[in-house]
Amino acid sequence: MKKNKPTDKERVLNGLQRRAEGLEAEERIVEYVLDEDGTRRAVKEKTQYKYYPPDVAAAKACLELTKTEDAFSALSDEDIEREKLRLLRELENLSINAQSS
Repeated sequence: MKKNKPTDKERVLNGLQRRAEGLEAEERIVEYVLDEDGTRRAVKEKTQYKYYPPDVAAAKACLELTKTEDAFSALSDEDIEREKLRLLRELENLSINAQSS
């Protein structure tokens, strides 16, 4: 049985949710020295756990992303087409204004 690979959007949302809730992560620190012949060699390795407190900005971004998704799922095909045309006109106006500046 094959697992479904999460999409980029799902990975971003999962990361935002973990950051919004706060998380503990394992960090590995490795110190290296150069031998006489120029080869890099590990001399010290340390593993530690670091706590990242909940992040309000991540929580806000996560809520905005899921709210937007819900808002678009409620739109009809005609509403989506109208919004698409409006955004295309807006982009066209922005590019015209940028060229004239």
